[in-house]
Amino acid sequence: MELRIEPRRAALSLFACAVLLIATHFAMMISRYVLGHGRLLGLVDSFNVNVENNVPTFFSAFLLVTCAALLVVAARVPSFSASERRHWGWLAVIFLFLALDEDASIHELFIGPMRHFLPKHGTLHFGWVVPYAFLALGIGIAYLRFVLRLPEPTRQLVFAAGCLYLAGCGGFEMVGGWYISEVSGDMDLAYMTIVGCEEFLEMSGAILFIYAILDYLRRSLGGTPVAIRLGSP
Repeated sequence: MELRIEPRRAALSLFACAVLLIATHFAMMISRYVLGHGRLLGLVDSFNVNVENNVPTFFSAFLLVTCAALLVVAARVPSFSASERRHWGWLAVIFLFLALDEDASIHELFIGPMRHFLPKHGTLHFGWVVPYAFLALGIGIAYLRFVLRLPEPTRQLVFAAGCLYLAGCGGFEMVGGWYISEVSGDMDLAYMTIVGCEEFLEMSGAILFIYAILDYLRRSLGGTPVAIRLGSP
């Protein structure tokens, strides 16, 4: 049995799941902050993207693990050069770390220490964005030549996916930090809207990257989609 993964169909299915999860998040936040129903038998926190170890978190981690798995496949394609396979392989390690971070919130461990060096109010209220920004910059510099050598449309797709993901986890995180420290002082519907937009951009970036790698593998295999074979040796 062979399961073929069509890039467009897979990406559209994942995107539909992301839209559904974010829409549910907004519905739950309206229930909490407008209608005054803060629990709904636990459903509010189960779909709150600002809470860890719930449905949206698992979906986001799944997307990143899928990215890592596809990168491992790319790193094992015999027709690719050794340098290209090495780049794909190390990128798989990076995405595995991102998946672990998404599930375990490792980045939040930096908030406390960074407050000794950064202002407690404003866009750097969540200080983890600073060390992660330097880390992202280093990875970007290290991979710039590699990405520029990718064929079209893969190069544009990878660049767009990176911009979407960074706009979410970096840009909207700073907007949320500014809002909660300078405007609201606490979580409210507006802040949860910012967080929802942040998570949606992260999900969209990961999904676009999945599409980019699936499409690149399909093109590299002469138009044949990536397939999972079940029950074969």
